[in-house]
Amino acid sequence: MQEEIIYRYLVGKCTGEEELAVKEWYEQDPEAHQREIDRVRFLFEGVLMHRVIGRPAVRTENRKPSLRPLVRRVMRVAAVLALMAGSIYGTHEHVYREISGRTTTFEVPAGQRIGIDLADGTHVWLNAGSKIEYPVVFGRKDRQVKISGEAMFDVVPDARRPFVVETFASKIEVLGTKFNVEAYEAENSFSTTLLRGRVKVSADGQEVYLNPDQTVDLIDGNLVVTRTEDPAMALWTEGILSLKGVPFEVLMRKFEKIYDVRFVYRCATMPVAEFASGKIRIADGVDHALRVLQHVAKFTFEHDEESNVIYII
Repeated sequence: MQEEIIYRYLVGKCTGEEELAVKEWYEQDPEAHQREIDRVRFLFEGVLMHRVIGRPAVRTENRKPSLRPLVRRVMRVAAVLALMAGSIYGTHEHVYREISGRTTTFEVPAGQRIGIDLADGTHVWLNAGSKIEYPVVFGRKDRQVKISGEAMFDVVPDARRPFVVETFASKIEVLGTKFNVEAYEAENSFSTTLLRGRVKVSADGQEVYLNPDQTVDLIDGNLVVTRTEDPAMALWTEGILSLKGVPFEVLMRKFEKIYDVRFVYRCATMPVAEFASGKIRIADGVDHALRVLQHVAKFTFEHDEESNVIYII
C-alpha cells in the first residue's frame, strides 16, 4: 500500500476507491498493517516538524533576537500535530470498531478435528461436526465467541478482557483457563468440564463456578455440578476417545461425527455398553471401534462402505 494513500486515508482526504482499498489491505493482516499505518503517521509528522521548525530564521544584524517568532511557530506546530493526532486517533478507532465488529465462522466437517488460533493467541480445538463464530479482531472490553458442537479452549489470560463462550444453552466466562465444552442443540445436550483455572457458567438466571476437575451439565433446565469422572475425556484433541461410562447410543452419535458415518438400528433393543475404563485410537477406524464395543455389548454390525451406512443388528 502506497504511503501517500495511507496518509490521505488517515487525514480523511482519500477517494472512495482508496478508502475501500485501505480497508481491504488492513483486513489481510491487521497487526502488521497497523504497524505500517503507525510508521506512515510518524513519517509525515516528522516531515511536518522539519518543514515548520527546521525553516531557517531570518535575522537582521542590528536587531535584538526575539523568542516570539519561535514561540509562535512551536505553537502552530503543536496545534497542527494535535489536530492530526485527533484525526488519526479517530480514524484508527473507526477502523478498529469496524474490523472488530466483523465475524468469521469456521465449521469442521464430519470425520476431522482441527486446531485454530484466535486473534489474542487463544488456541481452540474443534471436534468433528463442530462450528465456531468469532470476530476478526476482539473488542476492547471482552472476547466473545460462539460455539456449536464440541471444543477445547486454552485461553490466554487478559484481566482487562474476559473471554466469553456462548452456546445455545449458556455462557461461559473466563480470564485464562483450559476447559472443554459440548453443546449440541439438536440433542439438547450441554456440558462443560474444567481442566485448569476457574470459569463461571450462566444459564436461565443460574450461575455456577467450576474448579478444576469439575463438570457442569444442563439437566432438565438446571445446571448440575459434579466431579469429573473421567479426566481422559479431554484426550479427543490427541486422537484418543474415552469409552468410560458413555452409553452405547451416545457413543454411536459420537462415532457418526468422528467417522462421518450413519447408523441404522435393526436390533430389537438398544445394546448396553458399560465400560469401567477403556480408550480407543480414533485413527484405527470405526470398524475397530465397534469390535472393541462388542467385548462388552451384545450386537453385530454390517458396514456398507459404498453408502457409508452401518447397520446395528
